[in-house]
Amino acid sequence: MLSVLTSLALFALAGAMSTVPVSITIMILLSPDPRRGALPFLIGSVAGSIVVVGLSAVGLQLLPGRPSLRQDELLAQIGLVVGVLLIGYAIYLFWRRSQTDSAVVGKLQTRFQSARPWEFVVLGLGLNLRPKAILLAVAAGAVISVREPPLFLGAVLVLAYAVVTQSAVVVPIAVWLHSPERAEVPLTAIYSWMQRNGQTIAAVATLTIGVLMTGYAFFQL
Repeated sequence: MLSVLTSLALFALAGAMSTVPVSITIMILLSPDPRRGALPFLIGSVAGSIVVVGLSAVGLQLLPGRPSLRQDELLAQIGLVVGVLLIGYAIYLFWRRSQTDSAVVGKLQTRFQSARPWEFVVLGLGLNLRPKAILLAVAAGAVISVREPPLFLGAVLVLAYAVVTQSAVVVPIAVWLHSPERAEVPLTAIYSWMQRNGQTIAAVATLTIGVLMTGYAFFQL
């Protein structure tokens, strides 16, 4: 079980290291009417993670011809593949010079002025369909599926993964809910800092987690 928790924690942290969700979250919180979008966006984000991971775990358990490898060996192979892919993605982030993410976030900013609550839910759900998010969610579902936990324990693992991987959404909204007035200044500063350094930070964090995941999986083989 320790290997499952370690793998899930690394996958979830890798998922949390993304500039788009946190930037969108902070934009919603700094908009003229944050209450209209903050909680629906949070619900959509967490629910999307739960659905993708849950469906992956259940679907993989139902697949015919499941691998006959030992559980620990299979877990290590999953971690190794994901770790290598994360390292490749981090290299891509270092190499990329475009501002695609910033451009997407900028276009959304004007849309928030008239968006309805259900549109924020859809936005949160949609962010779980990005390639990196799907890769990590499917890998997390595979890790849970390999262990074949009882229903309650499996549900707890899925929920825990969703909350951690969406921490870039959960934490700012929780801070804002605690004290909306006091949160405005630090959120503005964080947003400005993310626009300047977000891609580099995401690349470094993704590379670090990818190396850790690859090394951990290698020593488990």
